[in-house]
Amino acid sequence: PGRARPARDAPPRAAVVEIRIPADPEYVPLLRAACGHLAPRLGCTLAEISDLRLAVDEACGLLLRNCITLSREEGQDCLTATFTVDEQALRVTVGMHADAFAMPHDDEFGWTILTALVEGFAWRVEGATVQVEILKTHAAGR
Repeated sequence: PGRARPARDAPPRAAVVEIRIPADPEYVPLLRAACGHLAPRLGCTLAEISDLRLAVDEACGLLLRNCITLSREEGQDCLTATFTVDEQALRVTVGMHADAFAMPHDDEFGWTILTALVEGFAWRVEGATVQVEILKTHAAGR
């Protein structure tokens, strides 16, 4: 009684998970694990899940290798990952505060790996935040 329900023809809601970890390679496996847990919701095969976990690892590696954070203020020396999954796609955005950064070259190993593993990949700078976004679409949607 009194509970709202979505209309039958309403688009499904996306699940959004945000995780913040220290900007240290030792903690990146936590993001890989989260990706491995969420990818099956998209209907990914074991091979695709493996690819996505590697893509998350490479996205974090690109940020950690190419960004410099001088500030030690709380929240500025961390990686933030946002996983958004619905029936059509899994979008992972990994970002960090950067006082300085170098744009990776598109022939760099990590960049090449990312473009081979996922359908979409972007490097963005928004103010003092540098982000890498990866997109994996539903297998039936390809």
